[in-house]
Amino acid sequence: MTGNGLSTPLANASLATVLQNLQNSASQEFHSANPIPAAVNHSLSFMAHERDAVFMAEWICVGRSDEIAETGDYLVHEISSVPVLVVRQESGGLNAFVNACAHRFACLVPNESGKAKRFTCRYHAWTYDLAGRLVRAPYMEMKDGFDTSEHGLRRLHCEIWEGFVYVSLAEKPATSVTSALEPLRENVVGRFDMACYKTIMRRSMVWGANWKNLIENFTESYHVPMAHKKTFALHKKPLEDYVCGEDSDYYGYHRAVQEAETGSGAAHLDNKRLEGEWRRMMVDFCVFPSHLVTLMPDFLWYISVQPEGIGKFRATWGVAIPPEILADIPQSEFETWLAELSTYMDTANDEDKTLVEALYQGSASPLLPTGTFHPIERNLWQFVRYLNRVCQRHVVKSP
Repeated sequence: MTGNGLSTPLANASLATVLQNLQNSASQEFHSANPIPAAVNHSLSFMAHERDAVFMAEWICVGRSDEIAETGDYLVHEISSVPVLVVRQESGGLNAFVNACAHRFACLVPNESGKAKRFTCRYHAWTYDLAGRLVRAPYMEMKDGFDTSEHGLRRLHCEIWEGFVYVSLAEKPATSVTSALEPLRENVVGRFDMACYKTIMRRSMVWGANWKNLIENFTESYHVPMAHKKTFALHKKPLEDYVCGEDSDYYGYHRAVQEAETGSGAAHLDNKRLEGEWRRMMVDFCVFPSHLVTLMPDFLWYISVQPEGIGKFRATWGVAIPPEILADIPQSEFETWLAELSTYMDTANDEDKTLVEALYQGSASPLLPTGTFHPIERNLWQFVRYLNRVCQRHVVKSP
């Protein structure tokens, strides 16, 4: 399907064909590699396969830890049609649950975020504590042998990494977020201390494209000087200055130093975390499969992408700012500053929306050129290799 609901010739591509095309693409060395096979973004059978291989198995970012900082704070998200509830515990840790009552599965918490002491289902008033234990089930004493301890909320795996909250639907995740991303933390992003950045906005948007089209767009900055003239191009980072990071099974990144040592994109004088060129460094990274981050000394933008169909996705995004930057904004000017930043982000998203939907529309054709990569598009090739690895692995494990 296309974004407008019309069938495309590639929609009926078989899973076996798409997997073979994906494997052929992933086996190429970067210098001779071609872009992601078009059918990977259009095949209905592959979409069903990647739901199980990717979104039901991998770690998915649902937000930031500071959004639910105090006991009882919660947020809800959705991963591959599974409603997720994440709650701050009295111990200070986080628990994640399927956001469905253990009685007959009504959605338990309808609000996107909030604060609670207990969660009560609107249907039959079954009530759960913050740890997901059933503490009240009206009239269930009428059922012989009913034991509240056997009817708690379904737990999900949850981890915090560098201020981000990840949830996995897998019964037993293949790895932990912390161990998988340790090289990225130690060598690149750890010096920024992203966890200290304060989240100031959280939004969502729905676009008419495949979810992987946004991954493609975000993981390369080749388009920035041409497509983001109203926003990110103003930082004036020459393409020659971009450096793509090491190959990894779990992430990809590139970075570049901006010209100006002060102003937007540079570290505040009170920032004691960063030194040398890192005080004006931008890092774009993707934690596979669907967590995208632009990180700078004075700014963090993250996106978590979820498919809602073959040609439709929802992107939940947020902005976080270091405390020393926020401290310089007078309280009387904060709302104006926030409104201007919101407008800036809307402009950047509008610039990208046109490109991402064009990727989906153009690649729907059964007749396409061979395609190629620019040298600073290595992260796209890394993503193709990741996608191939997890999708082929799922075939092997399937009965």
